[in-house]
Amino acid sequence: MAGQVPDAEAIGHRIVILDGAVGTELARRGIDTRSPLFSAAALLDEGGRRVLRELHAEYLRAGADVVTAATFRTNHRALEAAGQGSRFPELAQIAVAEAIAARDQHGSGLVAASMAPLADCYRPEARPQPELAFTEHLEHARALAMAGCDLFLVETIASGEEGIAAVEAASSTGLPVCAAVQIAPDGKLLDGSDPREFFTAAVAAGAGVVLLNCMPPDGIDAMLDLAKSAGVPFGAYAHIGEVDPAVRWPPSARIDPETYAGRAARWIEQGATMIGGCCGTTPAHIAALARRFGRSREG
Repeated sequence: MAGQVPDAEAIGHRIVILDGAVGTELARRGIDTRSPLFSAAALLDEGGRRVLRELHAEYLRAGADVVTAATFRTNHRALEAAGQGSRFPELAQIAVAEAIAARDQHGSGLVAASMAPLADCYRPEARPQPELAFTEHLEHARALAMAGCDLFLVETIASGEEGIAAVEAASSTGLPVCAAVQIAPDGKLLDGSDPREFFTAAVAAGAGVVLLNCMPPDGIDAMLDLAKSAGVPFGAYAHIGEVDPAVRWPPSARIDPETYAGRAARWIEQGATMIGGCCGTTPAHIAALARRFGRSREG
């Protein structure tokens, strides 16, 4: 297995707290994230990078142990689709650098590099063939590792096949790897593959933590046992508000931070040791998690 993932004992409290949404929170702060770049749109100019850096800093002040660089759409294929192919690996490196700058100013925390599906995180049929997927994920992972990230968050996995390619690529760098999947209401990944089989294969490929993400809290409640079955530390970070129809879960209410922390308490009761927020969550949601389960750094 690659490097060790952060654990609660090493961090100094019970639960490892991830940050919350980057893309939807950037949009709320005036960055146009509607293009194929999504959160990476903030990397294109100094104004966007300033907003992104402050967002990372807010999550750290709220109590996050890990902030996630805006690298969700900085693989070469995604940048090509957005007409920015010539800026690979530059934009990936800038994204990691902004997260590191916020972390260093804060004085503590880890920087995770996000690795998402290469083509479309909700339409696994668009994925490349496994050998090509591994090659492209490896290109991205190496650029992110060279930029100085502390760990990888292979997230919003829709295809078990591509997810394993991404975990293998990230693990080959020697850095710790967390693997986060979205599971549909039928108990399958979006490509129809079995999540238990995926988790077993992901751990064998180098994932030290498995997670659920990009699902509403009700979905996390229903599917967390699948992550628990992997036999490694597990957790979740839920999506609140509107969801893409391809995910097939109904939208969840935009719940307030304390209510979200209450929902997370259910996951922790089941043994989860890493929690955070996906799309729709804010620094206030992470602060509520940190007050309740971690070590708040506010004030």
